[in-house]
Amino acid sequence: MFIIFGTRGLKHTVKEGDTLYNSCPNCQQGNLVSKLYRRWFTLFFIPVIPLDVIDRFYECDKCSGAYNENVKSVLQHSKEDMEKEQQEAQRVYAIALIATMTHMSIIDGEFAPEEEREIMDNMAKFPQFETVLNETFTKVKNYGNKDNQVFSLLNDARNKLSSESLINLLAQAAVVLLADGKIEKEEENLMKEYLIACGLPKDMYYTLIEKLRARPLTEFGKEQMN
Repeated sequence: MFIIFGTRGLKHTVKEGDTLYNSCPNCQQGNLVSKLYRRWFTLFFIPVIPLDVIDRFYECDKCSGAYNENVKSVLQHSKEDMEKEQQEAQRVYAIALIATMTHMSIIDGEFAPEEEREIMDNMAKFPQFETVLNETFTKVKNYGNKDNQVFSLLNDARNKLSSESLINLLAQAAVVLLADGKIEKEEENLMKEYLIACGLPKDMYYTLIEKLRARPLTEFGKEQMN
């Protein structure tokens, strides 16, 4: 009989954690609930023993926006300062997303028109950062991860974004890996490298895959999964 064991990260609500009511910087209405990611030892894929805490953060119960714990201090700032913080977090997220998507697209030596369209569609969601996103796209498309530029952007993002936001970012980017309807071992290893660059353990890969599977597929994703 084979015994299958491993570790994985699971999200929990912190029972003793505080709730920041009507405080979400994104939707302005939701309550920010204290959450954490904890690593578990699994036996036959069932979590049986809780291990270390990976990250603590707040998550909006209305729009699912996720924030570092330092959002508590940010909320004490003026409305103008809060908007600046939110805009900077969005900028960091958008740059890291486009860099990662582009790198994923070129990693196999090919750059399909459908992949480029997917990237352009995501860039269009952040018109306020058009210039820097175009620069990021061109640089990564031409030079890949030269000088660890993609990993550096993910590493920088960990200072502004919660673990939940980083995993959502990678899940959003990973749709370009679904060209053949499955993720190859090399692609799995690449996503684990991205997780490490984000300051997260590589066994969060399975949490990332669950996020990816739960995402509504874009037209590109639907075409490739059919």
